[in-house]
Amino acid sequence: MSVLARFGAWLVEPAAPETRPTFLDWGRPAPTEPEREAHLPSSPAAVHARPVVAVVGLAPGCGTTTLARALAATLARRDHGGTAIVASTRHSAGSNLSARSAARLAALIAAAGAPSRAAGHLCLTSGGDYGALAQLAPLVLDLPPDAPPDTAAAQLTILVAPGHSEPALAELASRTLAQGGREPLTVVTRATDPDRWQGRAFLLLPQSRIGARHAAAGWQPRAALGAAVQRLAGACEEAACE
Repeated sequence: MSVLARFGAWLVEPAAPETRPTFLDWGRPAPTEPEREAHLPSSPAAVHARPVVAVVGLAPGCGTTTLARALAATLARRDHGGTAIVASTRHSAGSNLSARSAARLAALIAAAGAPSRAAGHLCLTSGGDYGALAQLAPLVLDLPPDAPPDTAAAQLTILVAPGHSEPALAELASRTLAQGGREPLTVVTRATDPDRWQGRAFLLLPQSRIGARHAAAGWQPRAALGAAVQRLAGACEEAACE
């Protein structure tokens, strides 16, 4: 058993609960022990059913890394461990600030011999032991378009197509990436003519420079971009449960 597998249980702890009260919390008594237990996961299997997603770009510069990090940060906030992993052979900058859970995960992976660092809610690594990494947190593979994509470990593949590209070319690439009877989801970035992609894409990402900067730094995007990525994260979680 690898170092990552042995120490996975030590690393992943439930995220600290939010202590700031909302309007509805004022005057509410503290929950009793039975009430707290009622909110615990019903089974360990449900806790560890984590998504493994491959994000592949149709062309260089189409926003693959930004989407991979936005998706991973969103999955991190939806996971009980509070962090996610982005595995990529490319070394891109990220935030110098990070969540404690991401820092602990990066330290663990680095101790196992794989280069890694924390950025926002993410652990950025080039480690290739996807099976071991997937036991620790949601895993997003940021794959370059100029190399044969390694999507075998993924439960779902996402094809990122720039809005100016030909939809027919994206459909051909999608059929090439299909495996196990599951078609990739096509996500279009910077689509200036949405009608061209009608019925040919799962999602057209809204443009947001601020949201893209948040995602690149390892934080979950907000507003319209965040809502779109939330929908994509839901599809990834469904694929993980199948």
